[in-house]
Amino acid sequence: MMVARNARFFGVLLCLFLAVTTNQAKASKILGIFPTMSKSHWILGSTLMKELALNGHEVSVISPFPLTDAPANYRHVQIEYTRMLEDMMDKVFERIDNSIVQKMLNLEHFVHAIANTTLSSPAVQTLLRSEVERFDLLVLEIFLDEVFLGFGDRFNCPVIAMSTFGASAWVTSLIGSPQPLSYVPHPMIGLTNHMNFRQRLGNVLFTAFDEILKSVLFDPIHERYYKEFFPNANRSLAEMRRHGVSLVLVNSHFSLSFPRPYLPNLIEVGGFHINRKVNPLPEDIKSFIEQSKHGVIYFSMGSNLKPSKMDRQKRDDIIRVLSGVKQNIIWKWDDDTLVLDKGKFLLGKWFPQDDILAHPNVKLFITHGGLLSCTESIYHGVPIVGIPIFGDQLLNMARAEQSGWGIGVAYTQLTEATLGKAVHDVLGNDRFAANIKLISRLFRDQPLPPMDLARFWIEYVLRHDGAKHLISAAQDLSFVEYNNLDVYAFIAASLVLLVMLIRFCLKKVVIYLFAKKPRKLNKKKVN
Repeated sequence: MMVARNARFFGVLLCLFLAVTTNQAKASKILGIFPTMSKSHWILGSTLMKELALNGHEVSVISPFPLTDAPANYRHVQIEYTRMLEDMMDKVFERIDNSIVQKMLNLEHFVHAIANTTLSSPAVQTLLRSEVERFDLLVLEIFLDEVFLGFGDRFNCPVIAMSTFGASAWVTSLIGSPQPLSYVPHPMIGLTNHMNFRQRLGNVLFTAFDEILKSVLFDPIHERYYKEFFPNANRSLAEMRRHGVSLVLVNSHFSLSFPRPYLPNLIEVGGFHINRKVNPLPEDIKSFIEQSKHGVIYFSMGSNLKPSKMDRQKRDDIIRVLSGVKQNIIWKWDDDTLVLDKGKFLLGKWFPQDDILAHPNVKLFITHGGLLSCTESIYHGVPIVGIPIFGDQLLNMARAEQSGWGIGVAYTQLTEATLGKAVHDVLGNDRFAANIKLISRLFRDQPLPPMDLARFWIEYVLRHDGAKHLISAAQDLSFVEYNNLDVYAFIAASLVLLVMLIRFCLKKVVIYLFAKKPRKLNKKKVN
């Protein structure tokens, strides 16, 4: 009896030991590449990579921005910083009237600069040339930088792609995830998932233009740099695009966007950068918010846009609107030229946006409509007025208006009247606050926090040697095969032939049955 009891006891201990050890992920060497010289992109990348380092993995990150207070097992690989993005942002308000086609064409310089600056940086070259470096996994931000898939071939490791702005065709094409254009709008043209015929036509044509532009203009740039910096690659860039990516993490969630089909290796982790535990605000910001009797409006155009570069008339219109509301204003402003009433306005070059939006006395968020800002406003339940400028900001504001938690004001139409109406409508109508609180509940209602979900899937790919079983057969199909165009053409041709055959047969039958017989003439014999 005692032996049996001891055996059961040790059996339970063994089960507990196995449960604990099997749930612990083996420490791996992970390379992260987040080359975009945009702080918002880097916030997502560094948040994820820091979490992986804190979870015990040995992490190296190629980025223009070092991480302050980095864990000991977090290594920064410096990209030589350039003013390319800053120069683009200096002119963005001047080019606001450019067509979306012109804006897409202007990305050629961006593609060149990101590839060349990153791959030519001394620290990156040292990494590439090293004979001792090895990595178990590559986590790569996909943003017009597919040439960096070459790192996956160079170190012979699986690749997880990450999208900082949702599931665009740039990322879904890497794993073959479907993108029905009848109800999945292109992120750059500000449509919703309910499109009429004209909008669906525009969506198809612009998506086709985007694909052609990528194939004709961007892909050759990537091919050139791939051959130059990965001359001994075992797999071509085309092969890496088709079969090199095991999984895609997208900064989105169905409560934030529109429902759409995803393959099992496309994982939504939107909002993983948001602090689940709110950090204490600096005393000056906390006092300003809490001493504002009617609450606070927080105004920020993101980490890249410079409000000082706005048209002066529009800036003055904004000031008049904000001066006229009863709420106090926290305004992220990029220089020291703006002088306003310090009792009404708190100006600064940087603010802890996530923690400010978490404060219950913040009544409205005026934003450019960036995805991170929209995600934070939804999580904390703060309605918005959006002034979209470029990229997916138009799409995000279209979602906000359709779902009733914000109003968009086009920059070209921004006046004291249009902005004032939007601000007063959102502040004065309780439905905006009610709608965003409902969506916030939907967003928060998840089986796992998004960071835990991201970490699970990253370690899943590590545990299963790249998880090749997740890669869809769609990656082996051409455009014609994927869309069954050859099948539909065969069916159409068969139907046409069948109709022609039936018509031919009917014609023969009709001719046989109804054709007049020739008359026989009785000729009399003449003697």
